[in-house]
Amino acid sequence: LQYTPNREASSQHKMGGGNAQKSEIARQRNAARAAANAGGNSQLGQKEKAMSIKCKICKQAFMCTQNEQDLLNHISGKHAKNSWDDCFDPVFVAVPNSATVYKGRGKAHAALGTDNKKGYPKDANIEEFDTKEAAVQHIINAVSYINDEEGVTYEE
Repeated sequence: LQYTPNREASSQHKMGGGNAQKSEIARQRNAARAAANAGGNSQLGQKEKAMSIKCKICKQAFMCTQNEQDLLNHISGKHAKNSWDDCFDPVFVAVPNSATVYKGRGKAHAALGTDNKKGYPKDANIEEFDTKEAAVQHIINAVSYINDEEGVTYEE
């Protein structure tokens, strides 16, 4: 018996796997990997972003999760003659559920019965702002029956 290959079937099937094809697939894979890592996964970069509280006098940076007592210790230790407002920009906490803006995280946590580690209640739409006006505007936008600043309580 003599074997004769089916030429029609073999012409439809492509032979592949040459070096050029492998190199192209590797280039595509590496390009996709490079695009995914373009933003960078550096812990240093992430830590730098988290250092969002900065002393206005000595420019020392603190983590965004730093509690107020540590910041007060910084003031009393390094800038005893200065006040909180001289060293740090205030944070205004907008609480739409109670239509209240608190000046400072400590006041907000005390009023809400939480602490810095637990954070604010997740379902309350609570946000922190750099200005009182932005915090008030957040409450006006979040609460349908409040139309102006007079409907928002401010606690210093």
